[in-house]
Order: sequence, then C-alpha cells, then structure tokens
Amino acid sequence: MNPSIFISYSRREVPFIDTLLDALEDKGFPVWVDYQSLVPGRPWLDQILSGIDTADLVLLVISKASVVSKNVEMEYQRALEKKKRIILLIFETVPLPASLHSCEWIDFRGSFNRKLKQLIEQINLPKQQPLAPQSGFKTSFIVWLTLIISVIVLVISIPAWWTIFIPAVLVPLPYHIVKRDVHYYRARFALLTLPIILLLSWIFFRSYEFTNVPIQYCVIASLFIAPLLLVLLSSKGMRVWGKPGSSAPRFANPYHPDIRQPEAVPFFIEYAPEDLNYANTIINGLTSYGHPQVTDVEQAKVSFAIISHYKNTISINVEERAVFPILVQDTVIEDKNLLRIQWIDFRRGLRNLKNLAKLLPEPAKLMKSIGSVPVSNQVVYPRVIQMIDYFLTLLAFFTVSIWIPLCVEFGRKFLELDYAVLFIILNMILTAIILTIIFFSRRALIQRQGRLSSLGWLIGSTLFVGFVSLLQALVILFSIIGFVQVNGVKPPGDMRGSVLMFLPLSYTLGIILIGFFSLLNLGDLLRWFPKRQEQDK
Repeated sequence: MNPSIFISYSRREVPFIDTLLDALEDKGFPVWVDYQSLVPGRPWLDQILSGIDTADLVLLVISKASVVSKNVEMEYQRALEKKKRIILLIFETVPLPASLHSCEWIDFRGSFNRKLKQLIEQINLPKQQPLAPQSGFKTSFIVWLTLIISVIVLVISIPAWWTIFIPAVLVPLPYHIVKRDVHYYRARFALLTLPIILLLSWIFFRSYEFTNVPIQYCVIASLFIAPLLLVLLSSKGMRVWGKPGSSAPRFANPYHPDIRQPEAVPFFIEYAPEDLNYANTIINGLTSYGHPQVTDVEQAKVSFAIISHYKNTISINVEERAVFPILVQDTVIEDKNLLRIQWIDFRRGLRNLKNLAKLLPEPAKLMKSIGSVPVSNQVVYPRVIQMIDYFLTLLAFFTVSIWIPLCVEFGRKFLELDYAVLFIILNMILTAIILTIIFFSRRALIQRQGRLSSLGWLIGSTLFVGFVSLLQALVILFSIIGFVQVNGVKPPGDMRGSVLMFLPLSYTLGIILIGFFSLLNLGDLLRWFPKRQEQDK
C-alpha cells in the first residue's frame, strides 16, 4: 500500500503543486493538500496538524517564498517534531534552514516526468543520507525550447513593433521565461493577434523602408511559430516551471458527479447588493436541485459568501460554520479568516454551478471537485469580458501607434503645408477623445465600479469610438489630398491605404467578433455588470 502524503508549499508554486498532485494521485498515493482537503466549518489549523500527524511522508516544496513563509515553517516544524520522513522538492535553490539540512531532496528543476519517477522510487526506498542540493540555473528541455522559440518570435514580430503593444509584451518575454514570471494571458493575446497584425501590416504597408524587412516572410513564419510558442507556454513543463501568473489558473478538476437528486441542504448566501445578478443565478442553480434557501444563517447547514470589489469580508464565523467563499471578481482580500479557508473560483463564469449543487451534501467531495487556491496574482475575468478588455486595449494602442508609419512616410514635407499645424491639433484632439473614452470605459469594465459600469455605457462608448475613428480617417484623407495637390506627386499607395483603413478596419473586425462572442456568452456578460441599488427602490 502506498504511503499517505502531506504536501507543504507556498501558494506561489500552485501550478507545480496542481501538476504534482494529479501525478501522485494517478499513481495511487493518498495526498493531503489544503485546497482539496480542508473541510469548511472546522478549525483550519487543527485540520492541517491532523493532516501532518496522520501522513506517512511530508513533501516540502523549497522556494524563495516557502522558506520565508510562517505557515510553511509551522508545518515542517510539526513534521520534524513528529519525526516524519521529509523529502524536499527543490523548486528554486535557496539557502535551507538548519533544521532541514538532514532531509532528503529531489531537484525538480529538470524534467518533471523524470523527477517524478525518481521521487516515487525514493519514496519506496529507505531514508537516504542527502548530499547538498546543486545550485545555479537549471531547468528542463521544454523551458529551453520555449526560451529559444520566444526569441525567434521576437525577431519575426519586428514589423509589428509599430503597434507598441506587440513589443511591450514580446520583447521582455524571454527574460520573463527565465525569471518564471510570464504574464500568461497577455502573452497569449499577443501571440494570437501577431499573425493578424503582421498580415494587416503587409496588406497596408507592404514593407517598412526604414528596416527593409519583407513582411510577407514574417507573416508566414508567424502562422507556425506563434501557435508553437503558445502551445509551449501552455505545456505541463512550463506550468510546473512558472509562478501562478505564468499559466492559466485551474478552476476545477475534470470531475462530473453522476448525481441527479442530491440530499437537500438548507443554504444561506451573503452578498453585496451590486452582486445580485450573480446571487440570483447561484440561488436558482441550487434550488433547482432541491436545496432550500434560508434567510437566517442559524438555520443553514451551508453558507456562501460572494466575494468581489463590493464585498471582500464575511460576517460568518468560518470555524464554526461551513462557509464557502465564491470568488466572482479579483479583489484585495484583507480578512485573514477568508485566506485560511477554501474557495470556489467562479471568476471565469458559473459553468461549475451544477457540480456545486450536486455535491453540496458532501463538502469533502465538493472541494475535491471545484475547490481552488484562495489567491493568485493572475487577474481573471469571464472570457467575454477579457475579450472586450483586450479589444479596447488594442484599439487604444492602434490609435496612437498608427502615426508612427505615417510620420516615417511623409516626414518633413508634410510639415511644410500651411494647414499642418491645424491638422496636427485636430488629430491630437480626436486621438485624445478616443483614448479618454477607452480609458474610462475599460476601467469601469474591469473594476465593475462607478456609474459607467453598465452594458448601455459600454455599447454607447464603443460605438462613439468607432464614429470618432471614422472622422479621424476622413480628416487624414483630406489632408493627404492636400498633400498631393501641394507637392504635385502621389503619396505611397500602401501608406495611403494604411492611414485611411487600418484603424477603421481593425475596429470593424473587432466589433464583429466581440458581438458574436457576446451573444454566445450573454449570461456572463449580463451578470458582470453590477446591479444598481436605485433600481431596487
């Protein structure tokens, strides 16, 4: 029979822990890890100490964060006190506390599968006398490959650097890979849009004379290299290498319970008035499976608290009652009681609501199915909100960066026109209007706060941005006509097309995609915007 395992770690190593947990459970090891094993309504410290006391083996993940964590120190000190066998898993090389010098260790900075096999072999052998862990930079083949491909992508993205957004994300990407600190969602968006931006640049600009780079070759290369890098960044090897922000968070285990009619469990739900849309959906989902809602927490067997910008604390005693915080929006959590219990992560949407309803009578299985780590430095929205956010961000970058190729092509000759100053002032005003509207619209969208955080404002402001962009294109058209008349020559055809069409075309394509995706995810979109309190009066 395989020994039972307790895993002690810092939450900055969550992607590594997720992968390790799955691998050990697949091999038949019973594993205790807090975010799947802590049961609500019981003192969290008692459960942790009990988990250590009953485990045959403690796996301690060593990293810069874990060696300074008071909670981790408490756990390994308890394991030493109980004379438990401890195996150190080296995530990062750091000086070890003196009390851990005699512990066994496995350096997990190399191939995960190979190190996992070595760990399992070591678990099944008697305790060994360790040597000092190796220092220096060490990683797996997949990380080296990702690093090399990221440099290649950086090179082929040069014709798209005029957008500002592409170099801002892709130029520092190799460095961030080495530092284990990739912003996964930004990198993913940049890689998905890179072939499109290069293709549009080729159509409108043909090639940049100041770099003499044939864009068509970069377009072709990006169709293969950008998706390859995206696959590598999403791979298990990069997931176990990076910090939480370097990979997509795992929101639930792929477990679908075959329960049609669960035992009825009275529940109480605590939420801010602005989160009423989320609360109603959750209430309807639970009551549809026979769970009655109660208005008095004393009558409830299970309580929920919806956590967002509007409410990041709870009034229920978490050590006396079974409480499940439901995270629907990233926010700063200052309540330490909230950080010590397990969460349900619905930031991506409420698609696991059925599992919540089916497993409500069995809290341990519930956390096994949809429990998640309480905090992460990865900002997450519902997919439709994330798409709108990226669309607005990219549109803002295009509004500014479109003037880079224009200035390169026309240069000083354009400034010699009599109306050049008027043209510059007018376009600066139009650009400022677009950027201002996008700034306030995006801030209201992602923060879910303020009077501008509404679907009506989002639609109206986005349409107005399109109108101003078209007006700006007309101003440029008349300016180019004046340039031709004064100089008696034709401006470059490619640049004429780019200035007039790039921004309006990008806007039109984005609106079509956003509109289609919004219809497919209408529930997530409508729930996201806060309920106005005055509407309830």
